[in-house]
Parts: sequence; C-alpha cells; structure tokens
Amino acid sequence: MRDAGGPIRQVDVPAPAASSVASGTLSPDELNALVQRQFPDYAACRVTDASGTHLLMEADGARLRTRPGGTISGPEQAGLVDLAAFLLINARLGRVTPMALTTSLQISYLNRPRPGLLRTHARMAKFGRRLCVVLAELSDEAGDLAASATVTYSVPPADAARRSG
Repeated sequence: MRDAGGPIRQVDVPAPAASSVASGTLSPDELNALVQRQFPDYAACRVTDASGTHLLMEADGARLRTRPGGTISGPEQAGLVDLAAFLLINARLGRVTPMALTTSLQISYLNRPRPGLLRTHARMAKFGRRLCVVLAELSDEAGDLAASATVTYSVPPADAARRSG
C-alpha cells in the first residue's frame, strides 16, 4: 500500500482548529487531510476519532488488496495498523512529524477479514521522548478481531523536526 522507497514530501496541513490547539492534539479532520496529501494509497481509510491516547480509523475493505478466497491480505492488514499508529503519534505530538519512523511491527493474524468495513483501534502504550509504542487491533465489519499488533516508532526530537522543516 505504501511506497517505502519514495521521497518524503513536504507536508501542507491546514492550521490546527481551535479545539486541537487547546488540547495539543491533531483532530480527525487534520489527520484525514494528512492521509489525503501524503498517503494516497490509503484513500480507503478515514480517522473517525482521535486523542492523545487513542485513535479509531475505518477502512473500506472492498478497496484493499485481497488474497484468493476474498481475504484481506496480510500486508494490507499490517499497513492499516502501521498507518493508525503513525497517525496516533502525530495526533499526540500535535504536529505533523513525517520523520516518525516504524522501528518494529509485530502482528498476529487471528481471523480472516473479508472485504467490508474494517476498523482499527490504536492505543498509546508508551509515549517516550524517542520511542513510542502503540497497541493496535483490527476488526472486521462483524466486530470480530482480525489482527492484533504492537508497533514501535522512533520519533525525532521536536527541535530536529523544526530544523528539517
């Protein structure tokens, strides 16, 4: 889904809404704008709720790659939990941080999700100065747990993000 070899593009996200400035987090609308601009391969995804500690994202599974037999492919499932973790970390930081990078992704595939509405719930397990750990669960339209993942991200210091931007 995501082009890992492509260059990182400059991010142009609308100014934070008054409510997100007060809370220090990016809103679902701001996160959806980020996805539209930076991750066109994830056009099937939409953040429905976000705070500094959790994020809910929906995806139209009919628009994702499937394996023979109609199961959403494993790489697509991993991509969804990785995207949710990235967006949660950006929401928590209150700023777009394109250099937040996945350092570890451990996923367990539990049930076969079929095309339909998929929901990813991501929760912040650890928010450190350099490393963030996110726990994510992917459920199918019936609410059955399809995958569970632990995603670790390396986050650059805020002053490094300002120098590179």
